Amino acid sequence: MIKKLALAFAILVLAVAGAAYYFASNIDSLVKAVVERYGSEATQAQVTLKSVDLKPTEGSGSLQGLVVGNPKGFATAEAMSLGDIKVSLDISSLQSNPIVIKSITVTKPAITYEYGEKGSNLDVIQKNVQAYAAKFGGGKSGASSPAPASSRGKAGENERKVVIEDLTIRDGNIAISHTALQGRSLSAPLPVIHLTDIGKDKGGATPAEIAEKIIGTISAKASSVASADLKKQLGTLLKDKAGDIGGAAGGAAEKLKGLFGK
Repeated sequence: MIKKLALAFAILVLAVAGAAYYFASNIDSLVKAVVERYGSEATQAQVTLKSVDLKPTEGSGSLQGLVVGNPKGFATAEAMSLGDIKVSLDISSLQSNPIVIKSITVTKPAITYEYGEKGSNLDVIQKNVQAYAAKFGGGKSGASSPAPASSRGKAGENERKVVIEDLTIRDGNIAISHTALQGRSLSAPLPVIHLTDIGKDKGGATPAEIAEKIIGTISAKASSVASADLKKQLGTLLKDKAGDIGGAAGGAAEKLKGLFGK
């Protein structure tokens, strides 16, 4: 009987070890699948990730080629291409709640600002992510709303949350698209974005709330820069052509002011 128990225990240990090895060897592909699935659900646009290289034992990793497509109704191919993403985390927090990410650095993101009949693509994505986060208890401000009593309990208590101590997005560029440009292309640099202690004030944020905070910040900053640059460039364009198009320039200018709500 003792020999049989020992054999059964040995088989169990081997099975657990095999499962752990499988998970560790496939963690990159699992993360890629999760990012693409939930990213697409949150933004209501296709999200793809080229590659993931995580080193859990070292507390570091990188993501390459994270692309956020455009929602329906926009002509440009994509809204964001986040390029190279470096991640550093606190290994000791992996067994606790929240998980603490020491730093995330996004280098050379390419943002496309397209202005259409429903506003900009970035505004639409931001609203989609806010609505998605609200389903998980996050509001527009990023603060958590109390969950219904029926949904509280063990599941809610065990929900894994995240704190990001430092997030930097730098060396980015914004491509600007508007039908009024008549085929011309504009671009502007994306100012450095630096956020600290995301989710820390409330003991961690859900992945949906993190997405809302990061994508919302990128969208707001890019939209502000792009709309200001677009109005400036269009104003110059209209002034240059005033002698050729006469009174039409003034009418076009007023129309553009209406589009931007100013």
